[in-house]
Amino acid sequence: MKTLLKILAIVVITIIVLIVALFSYVMIKNPFGVGDLIKFSISNKELTEEVKQENIEKNEKYDHPYLNEAQEQEIIDAGIDLEKIPTEISQEQVDCGVEKLGQDRIDEIAGGSQPTSLEIVKLLPCAG
Repeated sequence: MKTLLKILAIVVITIIVLIVALFSYVMIKNPFGVGDLIKFSISNKELTEEVKQENIEKNEKYDHPYLNEAQEQEIIDAGIDLEKIPTEISQEQVDCGVEKLGQDRIDEIAGGSQPTSLEIVKLLPCAG
């Protein structure tokens, strides 16, 4: 009976260690943007309705020159201040975007295609 408990304890500890290692790998290496998605979903849960409402009221008066109304609304709903979205795009930002999404997709977005939520999350580090 003692050996069965020891084996069970070893199996449970091994599973916990593997889960922690997998989570760490995903957060550090960010394969396929999964780490960014996890970070975004965690930070998105922290946004309260009050903060969202303040963000909406603040951004009602501001019209970003390069975003259409639907894009602006999606960014506002994500809790991002529109005034922090750059109005000029530097070559470093373009290079960062190409690295994150690829040249073809950047060309599509520049041509007016709507980026997905995951693409927006991937491009956020390029904006700063």
